[in-house]
Amino acid sequence: MVTQWKWRVVGVSCLIVCFLLAVMSTFMIAPEVSIFFLVIYWGVFTALMLVALYIALLDIRHTRMRYKLAERVLFHDTFMTPEFREAMKNAVKEQAREEQEGQK
Repeated sequence: MVTQWKWRVVGVSCLIVCFLLAVMSTFMIAPEVSIFFLVIYWGVFTALMLVALYIALLDIRHTRMRYKLAERVLFHDTFMTPEFREAMKNAVKEQAREEQEGQK
């Protein structure tokens, strides 16, 4: 499985190449440059930019997933202890007893 830092490196690399392509585009403005070359040039630029955006979205989803998993573990560690379960059972019994006394 690809780790988070690897796809971050790929995303940053794509952005660096896009930056270089954008800077180099100032040299591409010449009458002798073919339209076919320009289409390929900007197609590569667009593809790399889309890859970088996709990687950023994956990174956001992965970060949210890790946060939720950590939140779940924290909840389980906090509220699913035997002491807490016993306290909840006692509270439910106490509430049921109070409701029965209130109905009499």
